[in-house]
Amino acid sequence: MTPASLSRRHALAAAAALVAARPALAADPPVVVKRQYVDCRYGQLHMQVARPADAARATRTPILCLHPSPASGRYYLDLIKDLGADRIAMAADTPGYGASDRPPGGPPPMEGYSGAFADALDNLGYGRDGRQVDLLGYHTGCLIAVDLAVRRPDLVRRLCLVAVPYYATPERREKLLAGLDRFSYGEEPDHVIKMWNTTVKQRAKGVTLEQAIDLFLERMKPGDKEWWAYTAVFAYDSPAQFRKITQPTVLLNPHGVLYAETLAAASVIPGAKLVDMPELDHGVFSVGSHLIARAARAFLDA
Repeated sequence: MTPASLSRRHALAAAAALVAARPALAADPPVVVKRQYVDCRYGQLHMQVARPADAARATRTPILCLHPSPASGRYYLDLIKDLGADRIAMAADTPGYGASDRPPGGPPPMEGYSGAFADALDNLGYGRDGRQVDLLGYHTGCLIAVDLAVRRPDLVRRLCLVAVPYYATPERREKLLAGLDRFSYGEEPDHVIKMWNTTVKQRAKGVTLEQAIDLFLERMKPGDKEWWAYTAVFAYDSPAQFRKITQPTVLLNPHGVLYAETLAAASVIPGAKLVDMPELDHGVFSVGSHLIARAARAFLDA
């Protein structure tokens, strides 16, 4: 057998070995993601939970991620797959969004939303025997995280807030509330087309068509109640509540629409750390989830 044929045989054998190894790798992924429901005051709360396939690797504090409106916990799927390599990483749907039950009656106040997540964490066994979680919020999720941390410090260890809707004056909050579009569906598709245009056709650079359509479908799920959470956001007395935060807090500040508001929020939270992120502006978790994960880990695991 010539040296060339020996070399070819060795290469084929190596390739065959790699192919044979692939099924074993695929059958034993480093992170598994499963969906589950947890009871809360408004019915059932839906969440997606990522964790290491090897339970012994879950050595870090669990984290609960709270999404912007009117999206769902699916917004954080890439993030929790990353964070779930060494901890339990949960992405829950706010009541009335995604697959979580809608609160009865009308829009709840902020303490209603944060209370629903407190119920869920209680029912998952947190808050007992020193078991706490870290919280990560984006837009609406920031204020729910803050309210939960202030009201239930037994549940919350650290806060990571990304792009904070911090509205400092009563006048601005009243203006935002007055301008809120409390629309109702009719037979005309105007609102659906508007949502499609803003989410898909005008998507940020780097956001794929598949990502945009997935987000569009999630944003449509609340129907004509999609504005409910905004009433809690715009009515929230952020200056008073942010000053009550006792947990270590980091604010990640992409250069997007809430850049100035995040700077203002950082100035009133006791001992807060601010991380400027000029490399991100729009489509933050679609194009920069790995950057958010890295910055969050640097703070949460310090």
